[in-house]
Amino acid sequence: MADAKKMRLGLPLPYAAGNVGLTSQTLDATTDQAEFIWQAPEAITITRIGIRVGTITGTTPTFKGSVQGVDGSGNSDGTIKGGGSPASKTFNPTSLGWSNNTWHWITLDNSYACTRGEFLSVVVAYDSGTINGSNSLQVTLGWASGHNHATPYAISNEAGSRTKQTVCAVFGLGSAGTAYGRPMLSITQQTFSSSTTPDEYALGFTLPSTWGSTFQVGGVEAYRDPIAAQNDLVTLYSGTTTLQDVTPDGDITSSASVPHVYEIFFDETSLTTLNFGSTYRVGITPQGTTSSGNTIPILEVESAADFEAYSGGQLFFLSTRTDAGAWTDTTTKRPLLGLIITDWSVSSGGGSSLVNGSLIQS
Repeated sequence: MADAKKMRLGLPLPYAAGNVGLTSQTLDATTDQAEFIWQAPEAITITRIGIRVGTITGTTPTFKGSVQGVDGSGNSDGTIKGGGSPASKTFNPTSLGWSNNTWHWITLDNSYACTRGEFLSVVVAYDSGTINGSNSLQVTLGWASGHNHATPYAISNEAGSRTKQTVCAVFGLGSAGTAYGRPMLSITQQTFSSSTTPDEYALGFTLPSTWGSTFQVGGVEAYRDPIAAQNDLVTLYSGTTTLQDVTPDGDITSSASVPHVYEIFFDETSLTTLNFGSTYRVGITPQGTTSSGNTIPILEVESAADFEAYSGGQLFFLSTRTDAGAWTDTTTKRPLLGLIITDWSVSSGGGSSLVNGSLIQS
């Protein structure tokens, strides 16, 4: 049995108020670069890098994406990994038909096998062709606002003048079957009430059968607007059957002015025993007709497989429904909700395996 209050799973990102604006590096000169600094959590073979494109202006030149080392100042060191078989790829967004505000994986010409704990940089830089203010590429660096985030991080390199970004970086890297970093299309603040369609938003989740035998959900962590302004029911479901529910007390909170992370615990005397390998949902249902204050942030990725970079992987997803009807699942989106797991029982055979990107914190 695991300790009942210290296992967290599924909350994917630090978050701030409202829809998340994005910072970008406009590559409109031969000396401009977008850089992303990352530490490998394990030894992997990197075959691709991922970037989010903001605005494409005119006819773009050809750019080069690469995997480089990191120098002692925490910047890319200018040396592409792989030596005579460089881990890089040239690409032309205009020729490829890319559009604004899209996510793209770029397959490298050669792979790079990194070691656990190695610091690496993903770099996007000019390669050839006409580049200027009328023919340029805007690469998303990270969020325009949010909690400060020390690592990983993005760097704006403007003609050799580097500025390290302090908020959440947006980038990706990995192999064909894995994803690391923070691939994303957007994070939006979803407003809803008892009179909207849908009127209930939920985190759908399945914990793999290889992880254990049974577990319990003691509560959730949620990025929410101040719950003092809301009257929301938090419910754990199997299908559409209620297993546990609780209505948080909006007066018991540190602040009523900005969004926060809330720990919300179920208050049943006995918690329901759940099975690894089965699908459950934790839903939020506003009880009032007004949508004021009833919001939840939704993370969206280009492909469901991109969630492998986040806690819970593809097994955590958005579910919605209206008037207690059937659930609709959207595998490329996820609400920013996390589980507080209790009484984790390992199967008699012992051992377990983690989905790539999943994280249990104690």
